[in-house]
Amino acid sequence: MTKTISLKETRTTYSLSLDETQLGQEPVIIEREGQPLAAIIPIEKYREFVAWQESRTERHRQLSALQKEREAFHQLRDQLLKTHRGQFVAVLDGQVVDSDADNCELARRVYNKFGYVPIYIQMVEEKPTVYEIPSPEVVS
Repeated sequence: MTKTISLKETRTTYSLSLDETQLGQEPVIIEREGQPLAAIIPIEKYREFVAWQESRTERHRQLSALQKEREAFHQLRDQLLKTHRGQFVAVLDGQVVDSDADNCELARRVYNKFGYVPIYIQMVEEKPTVYEIPSPEVVS
């Protein structure tokens, strides 16, 4: 259950009187003139939020790094068709760091060598494989 506290405009500094047991158990919303201004939440909920926010930022960083490796693969593609056609290549820091006919073996090797960092692995082929997945039909 969320408790709401209303602040009234005065010429003095605001002072709130809160029950400490409430602070650790449920959110408290602070309002001024009916508009929410802030929330006081239990410390564990705050820590969960910070952890979630940090993981979201890290995922975004990793996806951005992976996109850069993908772009590097496409820039190298013409050259790779001459040297690695039909092979899977692993691209890290804009360069091919390893290749193999087996993408699972390649992944195992490069992650063992470089750690779990964004590494782009793709088969070098003239025309990339396109998978068509039909959309389910809605029958009424």
